[in-house]
Amino acid sequence: STQSTGITLPTQRTHDTYKLYVRMLALLVSYLLVAVSVSEPLRFKDGKFKIAQFTDLHYGEDEFTPWGPIQDKNSDHVMHSILGKETPDFVLFTGDTLTGNNIDSNATSYWKYVLSPCLQHSTPWAHVFGNHDDLSQRNGDRLTLLKYDRTFNLSHSVIGPSHLPGITNYFIPIYGEESDEVRAVIYTLDSGGGKIDEQVTRDQITWLQQTYYINMQVYGPVPSILSFHIPPPEFEELFNEGHCTGSLNNTVLPLPSDGLYEAILEMSTLHLVTTGHYHENDYCCPIKNKFLCQGRHSGYGGYSNIDRGSRIIQFGEGKLKTWIRMERGEVKDYLAISY
Repeated sequence: STQSTGITLPTQRTHDTYKLYVRMLALLVSYLLVAVSVSEPLRFKDGKFKIAQFTDLHYGEDEFTPWGPIQDKNSDHVMHSILGKETPDFVLFTGDTLTGNNIDSNATSYWKYVLSPCLQHSTPWAHVFGNHDDLSQRNGDRLTLLKYDRTFNLSHSVIGPSHLPGITNYFIPIYGEESDEVRAVIYTLDSGGGKIDEQVTRDQITWLQQTYYINMQVYGPVPSILSFHIPPPEFEELFNEGHCTGSLNNTVLPLPSDGLYEAILEMSTLHLVTTGHYHENDYCCPIKNKFLCQGRHSGYGGYSNIDRGSRIIQFGEGKLKTWIRMERGEVKDYLAISY
């Protein structure tokens, strides 16, 4: 029976429908591979699910100078502060977690260092790769780092389909508090950089669209978010229209991603996209019942003249909410949207 997949297969084997049938089977295989997770399922608590985004931490910026390790300790403080004040259900690391090109020692030792605040707070997490993570020569490639990440029970990172560029193309379902019903979904894309090209390809966009519509059939029209590291230039164009919160201090450079922005706008239950990369941007712009955002620079590594913090994202009570929690405790740029 095909009923358990939630997919209606074509009944007439014309040439076109046969090709569609083959494509759907191939997608289903990749869908099942991505959906596999060894961690405990993520669940709503008291009707809500809260995510803290940590972006551009840049651990290992300069390990052989006095200021390099001090920066990493300051980044530790940011994460401990946010985790203590917000008590999120989940952490989403959205790229440039490491400055891999400056790390001569074992990159996985820095990876564990980054995870220590989550481990101490017992907070599960997942990773999206940026353009600096995979540049260390010792255990620093994308696959090695993500395999290491997945050795931790709290990790929900997934090694995405092998036919797509990058590694972190996957999704994570979030379940009801005491049920097997999926209540929300997190999607991620690998926008490349480092040892691979900076881009979101047509194949990645097609995978996202097809996976999204399969999930609509399997889970129903549940709310979802999407995250990747490098935003497309359309985000700056939207900011310049003047209806956004936050700041855009760094120009958003072109990212090869033809069709990504249009695909995002077509996904009716995708209510927020959050990115990183540009350290002094933290805007959030409304369009078509969704927010297109950048996270707040979380790490003391990397350039920046702004105070550090985290974008918080919360599902629950029929609304998606987002705000910035600063390291020192202030809250700013609160937004909410109904779904």
